[in-house]
Amino acid sequence: MKKLPIVCSLLLLAAFSFFPACEVENCPPNALAYAQFNFVDQYGRSVEYTDTLTVIGQLQTADTLIYDTLINKSTKTSTLSLPLSYGDQTRFIFQYGNRQRDIITVNHRNIPYFINLDCGTMMFYEITSAETTTRMLDSLVITNPNIDNYEKENFKIYFTVTAANE
Repeated sequence: MKKLPIVCSLLLLAAFSFFPACEVENCPPNALAYAQFNFVDQYGRSVEYTDTLTVIGQLQTADTLIYDTLINKSTKTSTLSLPLSYGDQTRFIFQYGNRQRDIITVNHRNIPYFINLDCGTMMFYEITSAETTTRMLDSLVITNPNIDNYEKENFKIYFTVTAANE
């Protein structure tokens, strides 16, 4: 009789080892999709914005504008990873150290992607159009309109850069 609790415990442990309770290890390590922006000069070479850069996300609800600081006073910036909203338009305000601002507006289609019951759903995006003001930026080009949880370039932001010896 004294061995009955030990035998029952071993049988119970063996039964649970055949039925895993959760498959969280099958979830992707990065379940968020970010838009990747690369800074380039007029020749397509990577450049670094050395002054401070603040990026503010702007979301418009039915009657209110909501602002959220996504990147605060970054220096030596050459790439950005920014989240998109669950609406069909996302607006980013680039605040430069010299107080000038550019606004990037990205129109997109949201694509819910179901992984499994344990991991839930991720949101992917398809960029339909994008535009920018040109105070400090020269232009904006969509290089890959599909945004998912794989980090890859989606936009090139062109700056006009003059050489130091010119």
